Amino acid sequence: MLERGGMAPAVRFFVGGWCVVVSTHALMVVVAVIVGTAVAVRRAREPGEVLVWAPLVVGAALVGSRLLYVAVHGGSIVGEGGLSSVGGVAAIVVVLAVAAHGCARRFADLADAFAPAGVMALAIGRVGCFLAGCCWGMPTDLPWGVVFPELGPPARHPVQLYSAALDAVLGGALLRTRRSPGVTAAYAAVGLGAGRLALEMLRDPAAADPLCGGLRVAQAGALIMTSVGVVAAIRLRRAAA
Repeated sequence: MLERGGMAPAVRFFVGGWCVVVSTHALMVVVAVIVGTAVAVRRAREPGEVLVWAPLVVGAALVGSRLLYVAVHGGSIVGEGGLSSVGGVAAIVVVLAVAAHGCARRFADLADAFAPAGVMALAIGRVGCFLAGCCWGMPTDLPWGVVFPELGPPARHPVQLYSAALDAVLGGALLRTRRSPGVTAAYAAVGLGAGRLALEMLRDPAAADPLCGGLRVAQAGALIMTSVGVVAAIRLRRAAA
């Protein structure tokens, strides 16, 4: 068992007589944005267009994630608190729909570029969640269980690292080959949704966002992503046949 859990919610830099404290979660978000943007540009059929829209996509993802978190937990948009990735995914879809100007092919091309990038960015962001000690899992006796310092015993599933590994594998699989327009994005939705549904079973209810009737925000979002992804993948593959 890891007594400290490997968590480091902040890092300190000493410059002369000054001490600068940086949140590791925020630092990982920055890294995720840089990596995600690079992946999207590299995957794009029209890199210039993706590069133009990338700042808006990133901004929408962060704002959407924050808005959903505040809607569930209350508080101020600019205050302390976390993010809810489901809100970010929804915001990205809206921005891409605007960027496509009603053209289905253009939307598919943009979605195919940003979907793998977003998955890879989420993988990096989940490492930040682990370092920050949030989104913890249920208690476990498994040898890789983690004792989170702010919670104390018992050891818990490092769900954040499970999610990071799953997203990294999914992102790598999505990047391996090119497919018919829209199919990569559809597969990304199915993979993210199914993976999130599975991992939510290991997540502690106290670290989850409740919705209604015992359903969690993440579960509702995952069900929608999976359903939309499956339908889209079937229709796109039939159209390409």
